[in-house]
Amino acid sequence: MAASAEKFDRSTFQSELSTLCHSLDAPYSSKVTEQILEAFDEYLDDSYVWLRCTSKPADVVNFRLAFHGKRVDTTAILASAGWIGIDDELAKMVRSWSSQEDTEQWCDFDPSRGIAKSWIYFRRLQPIQEILCTHGLPASVASRLPDLQAAGLEHVNYAAVDYANRSMNVYFLLPGGLTAERAARYVALAGSTPLSEADVQIISDNTHPMQTFGVTIVPETGHIPRVAFYAPVKNAENFPSLKNERLRKFFSEHPSHDPQKLHILSWSYGAGDSKTYMKGEASYAGYSEELSRDMFLRWIE
Repeated sequence: MAASAEKFDRSTFQSELSTLCHSLDAPYSSKVTEQILEAFDEYLDDSYVWLRCTSKPADVVNFRLAFHGKRVDTTAILASAGWIGIDDELAKMVRSWSSQEDTEQWCDFDPSRGIAKSWIYFRRLQPIQEILCTHGLPASVASRLPDLQAAGLEHVNYAAVDYANRSMNVYFLLPGGLTAERAARYVALAGSTPLSEADVQIISDNTHPMQTFGVTIVPETGHIPRVAFYAPVKNAENFPSLKNERLRKFFSEHPSHDPQKLHILSWSYGAGDSKTYMKGEASYAGYSEELSRDMFLRWIE
């Protein structure tokens, strides 16, 4: 019989998150974290909780609350807590994208400041034109449709808005593996130089049978400052090509109450070396292989 995950415990989570943030020199506020957990208290027991870190020194360690199987209007909760305005243009995007039945809203939080990002998980893949041409989005967003389609980006599995950076993200489910030609097409969207052969091989080796690729867009201008590749790995702490000490420390020290942990590595590219960095994600509570399998099977039906 498979081991069952422990029930989410608020005080344990706060203690463990505080310890991790301090170890990684990341900002943390017990008051803000308590406010976040209080605002979403009724959903915590069944949430899928993630931790997220970047390779940037002293950068924030976010945590994600994913409300699987629930229709939660997170924008109303966030507005009630005073973190956003209910008429915020990014919040309107979230509500527009999640107006259809097969969607869920999730949230990323900065434990020192509050809301960082709102996610929309699409249980069924969505055509990119439906996402970029949603009612209420600026024309500058829709103007990027030909560029994304020319790069072969058609099927969306997630969308998100970043309140801190005033940007939006569109994530695509792509065939696994990666060629130099495909990689060059993708990163060129953000003005990045082509990947090295070694980087292409590393990403290709870890994105089978499918991969998620993210594109960041600034709604006001349509500018694409960044793109990113995502790959699940079994044990990121010992991942041979992971050279960044901060991420290695994150993966070795992060707490988890899941019987089986999931690690995700992300390679992020933009114009110039300062825009190129790595991200890491780790499951904390609520993860199961059955859940991941169900999500994937829905996308490929």
